[in-house]
Amino acid sequence: MNEQNDTSRQTNPEGGKRNLAESPFFAAMGTLGDVVFLSVLWLIFSLPLVTAGASTTAAFAVAGKIAARQDYFVRRDFMAAFKRDWRIATRVWAVLAVVLIVLVADYQIGLANPGSWGGVLIAVAAAMGLCWLCVLGGGFALLGRFGYTRVRDVLKDGALLCVANPTAVLVWLIVLLFMPLLHKVVPALYDYLYLPWLFLGGGTA
Repeated sequence: MNEQNDTSRQTNPEGGKRNLAESPFFAAMGTLGDVVFLSVLWLIFSLPLVTAGASTTAAFAVAGKIAARQDYFVRRDFMAAFKRDWRIATRVWAVLAVVLIVLVADYQIGLANPGSWGGVLIAVAAAMGLCWLCVLGGGFALLGRFGYTRVRDVLKDGALLCVANPTAVLVWLIVLLFMPLLHKVVPALYDYLYLPWLFLGGGTA
């Protein structure tokens, strides 16, 4: 969040003062810039993959402050949350990564076995994959806001949060799955929207 100073104030015709940076337009542009910056940080710190859990937790911590209209500084708060939750977030991410590997293997086995049995495996993998996404989002969102010491508590509370907020879960899934579905349905449009979605995805998730 950009710091304000007296140089941003101008005198209006009635003799009062107004802060241009606090106008709806400039406020919206400032928030958009913060979201893009947050997304860039999230992408950079997720690149090693092993740090993706801590990076996602830090992104949720800053995004929560943005949504709540609290005072924040993107880089400072991101780094503070990243360092604070590094250990527990990495452990949560390791568990979720193992589950994801199992689900992908289940899906691949289903594809390799045509027929009813293969269809059951694919359906189970798809249903569990949606649950995995919900727990991932809910768990890291809570971890970015509250202090946790046990992985099972993060996963359990993440699942309960999703059950209690089905509308938010639906929006979360739409945001995550929109681009993969668009790639399958309209590849040409996907090529145009991929970069904007990439730079906004981490900050708006």
